[in-house]
Amino acid sequence: MRIAWVSPLPPESSGIADYSAELLPHLAPLAEIELFVADGRVPDPARTAGLPVEPLRHLAARAERFDAIVYQLGNSGDHHAEIYRTLLEVPGVVVLHEVMLHHLIRAVTLVRGDAAGYTEEMRYAYGRSGAATARRFLASGLPFDTWSHPLFERAVDASRAVIVHSEHARGRILRSRPEARVGLVPLAFDPASVGEEGSASRTAARAELGLPEGAFVVASFGFVTPAKRLPVSLKAFARLRRAVPDAIYLIAGEISPHHDFASVLERGLDAGVRATGRIDLDAFHRAMHAADVAINLRFPTGGETSASLVRLLGLGIPTLVSRTGWFAEIPEGCCLPVDLDEMEEDVIAAYLLRLAEDPELRRRIGGNARRYVAAHHSLPVAARGYVDFLAEVAAARLAPYRAVPPLAPWPPDDMATELAGEVANALADLGVSEGDEDLLRSAAEVLVDLGLESGPRGA
Repeated sequence: MRIAWVSPLPPESSGIADYSAELLPHLAPLAEIELFVADGRVPDPARTAGLPVEPLRHLAARAERFDAIVYQLGNSGDHHAEIYRTLLEVPGVVVLHEVMLHHLIRAVTLVRGDAAGYTEEMRYAYGRSGAATARRFLASGLPFDTWSHPLFERAVDASRAVIVHSEHARGRILRSRPEARVGLVPLAFDPASVGEEGSASRTAARAELGLPEGAFVVASFGFVTPAKRLPVSLKAFARLRRAVPDAIYLIAGEISPHHDFASVLERGLDAGVRATGRIDLDAFHRAMHAADVAINLRFPTGGETSASLVRLLGLGIPTLVSRTGWFAEIPEGCCLPVDLDEMEEDVIAAYLLRLAEDPELRRRIGGNARRYVAAHHSLPVAARGYVDFLAEVAAARLAPYRAVPPLAPWPPDDMATELAGEVANALADLGVSEGDEDLLRSAAEVLVDLGLESGPRGA
């Protein structure tokens, strides 16, 4: 099988670049692979598994040479704008590392001064109500819930098939595009990427970070945004320090420029907190060895699978996770799930205190986590999953998915969709929810009487 692999590659500062670099040596023995990178990017030859590299602009002319074209797509305009534009023109199999692509779509439209293009993308995916939401945003600047408007739909519609890393992401895509072909390949973990575990690694990591050897270290890893829920974690940690005064909370990773994290610490939550800021990938991985316990909360989630969390579990670090999205798919004995409710802080504080007092419990959970990752997230398993799914797609000669009513891209001039959207908005304003089945059924019957049961006219 001949595969065109389109992806960021090191030295680009991208988790997907590192993901591809780790996976390619395991894919290379199973298929004939050529790499395609955005124009102007020069991959590190030591990280490309000896595979040929071509500029992405050459792909369209060579597409017929390949049995499969694989696009690795993330939510960053810096790394994925050209990849996104190409996949719309040259159909292939898109790998969605998260279903949330809203920031990427903004980068290829609004950031380039194309407000009309952004409005059209919102209309394409979410009909007249989506277009109206975009227009309100552009006119007022007031934010809206982008998590409810992930904007993956056009990428899915343009592709022969989709690969995701979790059942959560698969289910979310199928709710919008029930006839799409969606395969699941678990996110792969390379144990060599984080080094060998053990007391020597722990001691070295703590020395490098200036952390006391005997301290109880809680840690969070990755890009710091409001979705990581650090305020509630820090409140729980402050409660832990009343019982364990020498406890330290290590926050390893860059802080988003759009997140006022300093104001969070100013609430009296800075005691025992050490923040590294941006560090290189090797240092980031070494820092994981310093942790006794990790916290990896997430809400809202964009359907992502956390590479940092997979690495923590692979290292045997007992980790607290939010019970949502892909995180809820991890068996409880391999992590410590936290519900997103009014008891969240209490549960985190209780977990931390119990883990601080019980090293044997930490070892048991860590051992379960290591075995789980070894069984489900190994590089050979992921590579074989890719090749098997791509072979199925190639053999079936699948064409890009075409959305059908009522999920089709709705015509801009269709007044029926506007009416249906206004009815839905009015019901929401009145507090009607999914549980009000009788009322919703009555509203649906009225819409049917008006001839809206088949979706937009002309679709």
